[in-house]
Amino acid sequence: MKVLLGVTGSIAAYKALELARLLKRQGAEVRFVLTRSALEFVTPLSCQTLSGYEVYVDQFVLTTGIKHLTLCEWADILVVAPATANILGKAASGIGDDLLSTSLLSCQKPVLFVPAMDEGMWDNPIVKKNVAILKNNGFRFVDPVVGALASGKIGRGRFPSVAVIGKKIVSIIDKHRDLGGKKFLVTGGRTEEDIDPVRVVTNRSTGLMAAELIQAIFCRGGTVKAIVGEAACQLPDGMDITRVRTSAEMLDALKNDFSWCDCLIMAAAVGDYRPLDQSSIKIHDEKFELSLKKNIDLLKEITKEKGTRIVVGFSLETSDQLARAQHKMNKKNMDIVVFNTPAAIGAERAAVSMMKRNSEKEDLGDQTKWQIANRILDECILLMDSKACK
Repeated sequence: MKVLLGVTGSIAAYKALELARLLKRQGAEVRFVLTRSALEFVTPLSCQTLSGYEVYVDQFVLTTGIKHLTLCEWADILVVAPATANILGKAASGIGDDLLSTSLLSCQKPVLFVPAMDEGMWDNPIVKKNVAILKNNGFRFVDPVVGALASGKIGRGRFPSVAVIGKKIVSIIDKHRDLGGKKFLVTGGRTEEDIDPVRVVTNRSTGLMAAELIQAIFCRGGTVKAIVGEAACQLPDGMDITRVRTSAEMLDALKNDFSWCDCLIMAAAVGDYRPLDQSSIKIHDEKFELSLKKNIDLLKEITKEKGTRIVVGFSLETSDQLARAQHKMNKKNMDIVVFNTPAAIGAERAAVSMMKRNSEKEDLGDQTKWQIANRILDECILLMDSKACK
């Protein structure tokens, strides 16, 4: 993967160095194009050290090749991160007065803008118009997120997570199908049930599968809301995530948001049991017996109001995987069930199988959870297409 990384004059320019480092770790080649304003925030030496390549600033240099042509021919994608209002305005208006803007005009490869600016500037109607022009002409964006800005204010305009940008780049290069704004509700993590004010009954789920699903939906142009219990992984910044702890809290959140979505992906490891009695004080007995009772089956409960929505569930079993998956699919009114073993817990890769209603089981083999997430989304959008045609 060859990434031409354009950097403009934003306080977030230093994060382009983090992005380059991430891309290099993933095996990408990175070359920098800096605007004159970017030089106020990062140095060519830093960019060259990280990329291992010459850094380009000047439009007119006495070297072989016309730089705004040869660089774009070399690259698989041109990423402008951070992108200021100035470069967005130039690109939308067809202005080419430096190396980066002329590269944008001549580039025949995918182009991704990652804007970063103050909220007032991002909300300016002229900037919004320029962004709309660019999006309508096929340019891709990772929009800024809400957070602390250089002005000291909290608002939308903050540079997104470099991890999300990296995944967006991969999604574009891999030509994943756009989700067209479809609304996805994702649950993830694990629930906890209190024994006393200190101790809980829980499981070992880390929430990584849900985190990858959230990012994959976002990167592929879907709209995502997430309901996440306790998680041992980093959740993506700037996303609409509701945090819960118990099974009852997750059910309440599901009831609030289920009517909103086109597709529910139930990746959470919801505890099957909770203590029959909960102590209001910390237990100090030398011997303690714990009686458990069944929790409400969240997926079975929520799919009573399923309608035309697509529902995806997971089945983790140590034996009789296929039979259990088929039983869960019918009992919980699922369209797709993904099943695996405890070996998937906390792992970055997993060997999973998938089954759709009235279809044979398909073994996906050993894949990263990012790959699994995208395969699930591929199947979801196919089901949405088939329902739309009926």
